[in-house]
Amino acid sequence: MRATPALAADPASPVWRIENLTGADVLADTSPWVKAYEEVYAHALHLPDHREPTFAQRLAFSARRDGFRLTSCHADGVLAGFAYGYTLPVGTGWWNGFSPLPGVDSDEVTAERPGRTFAMCEGLVTEPFRGGGVVERAFPLLVQGRPEERVAGLVAETNAHALDLVLRNGWTHVGDVEPHPGWRRHHALLMPLR
Repeated sequence: MRATPALAADPASPVWRIENLTGADVLADTSPWVKAYEEVYAHALHLPDHREPTFAQRLAFSARRDGFRLTSCHADGVLAGFAYGYTLPVGTGWWNGFSPLPGVDSDEVTAERPGRTFAMCEGLVTEPFRGGGVVERAFPLLVQGRPEERVAGLVAETNAHALDLVLRNGWTHVGDVEPHPGWRRHHALLMPLR
């Protein structure tokens, strides 16, 4: 599914192009996504969350999964941000080590059945476009028409800005998890899709 370019409201406004890409599209050339990731997280690339496994490895793994989608957002031809994810399989390790918040039913959150959850693995906005509505433009297309009943995401516990952004946009913090050994704890979030 590809989106048509949005027309600028006035000559000073950028022309936005937001589109969904398949795993094959992304695997054909991962360099734009890796470059953007390394620029956005340059200050934190030394942390295990950003290097074990590397972003390029995580992206390639995800792009080969069922239900993969990457939504890219360009402004006047410049990459402003992207987000991607895939359908969690039954028996996924996504919820391993999940610690629910008080009052959250851990079994209900972590139970995966075929097609239940779209996992948003990464979302970022490049520096010049932060605060410019990239998330509000791109996220709806990322989840548009998804057959899953919910979307799950993880935000590093030290990323207060991202946590605030997702909570303001309809997500619920349900607990915490360490996605890979040695990584910082991440807040586990859910949002219904229907």
